[in-house]
Amino acid sequence: MSSIDLIILTFNSADLLPASVESVRTQSVHADVTITVIDNASTDDTLAVARALGIEPIANPTNIGFAAAVNQAAARGAGDYVALLNPDAVLGDAKCLEAMRETLDDHQIGEVGTRIITDGKPYPNGRRFPSTATAARHAIMGALRPGNAASREYFGEAFGNPDADQVVDWVSGCCLMIRRPLWEEMGGFDTAYWMYLEDADLAWRLHQRGYRTVLSGPAWVTHHGGRSSRFRRNKSLWQHHRSAVIFYARTRTGWKRVLLPAAIGFLGARLAALIALNTIRRFTVSR
Repeated sequence: MSSIDLIILTFNSADLLPASVESVRTQSVHADVTITVIDNASTDDTLAVARALGIEPIANPTNIGFAAAVNQAAARGAGDYVALLNPDAVLGDAKCLEAMRETLDDHQIGEVGTRIITDGKPYPNGRRFPSTATAARHAIMGALRPGNAASREYFGEAFGNPDADQVVDWVSGCCLMIRRPLWEEMGGFDTAYWMYLEDADLAWRLHQRGYRTVLSGPAWVTHHGGRSSRFRRNKSLWQHHRSAVIFYARTRTGWKRVLLPAAIGFLGARLAALIALNTIRRFTVSR
């Protein structure tokens, strides 16, 4: 039977890791799965927890980012498939990995992701590659009025259908699977992305080579959203906007590249506004 290298990238994940690992070990294909825990310089007991679970983690002395760490862990393995699972995510039932592997039996499919349930509600995972106009409208309206037309266009049918797989543009790196030869052919994640949108970039590059990305019907995960903080850290906001600039530059051609300076200016202004709002909220809460 074909083997799966499943990577869990941790950062201060001591309280979440056991449930994530246990959900993998109860899979119908657990005998075919090798779990690799790679840690990006946690300051809690994540490394000790991993060892208590019988896993010797890869311990990075510094936080090298999501893309680079996943690539580092994947290079250590030799399984037929590379799979990712967030430490704050739990596989939904015992046949999730089996269903994902079966989906990839179709070699026109490049990668497969799962439906995601966050805080008891479906999370929009299988999204579209947005046009420049849609991305700008979503960036403005998404936080102000959820469910606006631009966000609906961006998300598409992103919540998934439990009865069938569906073709989407890209899926989250929260939980995905890809055949190892294709992962290596693509060079893994692009490490220009420190965090955020490396998953969208991979799907874009697969699409450019004629592969489809699929959102699984039967495979799903429970994602424990909101566990880290009510407010996003400024570094996280910075990395998100930085990645958006890189993704825009990598995916726009022709006359659309002329808009790159405008896109940088727009995203810079949005970042400044969000950091200001974040600072005000922190100050208000601390009073």
